[in-house]
Amino acid sequence: MKKFIKILFIVLITSISYSQELNKSVSTNKDLQVDDQIFVEIESAISDADVAKISKYFGQKTYFSFSNGINGYYSSNQAFYVLEDFFKLYKVTSFKFDHIKNDKNNSYATGKYYYDNKGKRSSAQVYMSIKKVGINWNITQLTIN
Repeated sequence: MKKFIKILFIVLITSISYSQELNKSVSTNKDLQVDDQIFVEIESAISDADVAKISKYFGQKTYFSFSNGINGYYSSNQAFYVLEDFFKLYKVTSFKFDHIKNDKNNSYATGKYYYDNKGKRSSAQVYMSIKKVGINWNITQLTIN
């Protein structure tokens, strides 16, 4: 009987340990899926030049570096208007992230921004990084050059 209880105890401990590892794995995959969803949402917003959808990811300070000479740190309110002005000058014709790197607290994506400026079509490389702040993800840098 004691041997049976010991075996039952070992099986119970092993199953609890396995269950905890499985939960960690599911949680990690869920976090990565959230990152992917953020990038999908931002990609769509850039394609539509929808600053309002992007601005919800602006933190207290977001770094911009744009091909029109704009660069520096901007508050979320300033960042909204700077990006809005950029989209008015460089009207997006298409945009797609082509590389996404997810990490637990910092992730980034790169892509190609095709636009029309004064009747001339061209393209620019995009780099965007996001950082987890508390439970939220914030854009820390957006470069379009």
